[in-house]
Amino acid sequence: MTVAGKLEDLRANLPGCSLAAFGDLKSQITFCISADAKPPQEKLDAICVTAAAFLDGPLARRTNASMGGSGSRHLNEAVVLTPVDVQIFLRSQSDAADVLCCVCSGDTDFQTAVQQARATLCEIAAAP
Repeated sequence: MTVAGKLEDLRANLPGCSLAAFGDLKSQITFCISADAKPPQEKLDAICVTAAAFLDGPLARRTNASMGGSGSRHLNEAVVLTPVDVQIFLRSQSDAADVLCCVCSGDTDFQTAVQQARATLCEIAAAP
């Protein structure tokens, strides 16, 4: 199955998920999406910029330092709860530049969403 197909499956099986995107943290570009309605490319790229900020930026270093880390490592996941949605950002365990982003409704069970998104990211990483 293609990356697009895996993202479609994730979105279809995750209640409240309006967007699932696969991108690159280094270039901060979104490569592939599944969405209720396709947003403009600028919005998609902004999602990758946000993912990079939370997973690699100063926020990640501060979070790591506050948890007893050296403050220089990156994070592998971030969940952002906003007044209107839940945003999930997951770094691939096999390629540190790969990221999966999901935007879900505010009432989404984000723990379940993270588990399903992580499984999808592992499937994408395992594909030839």
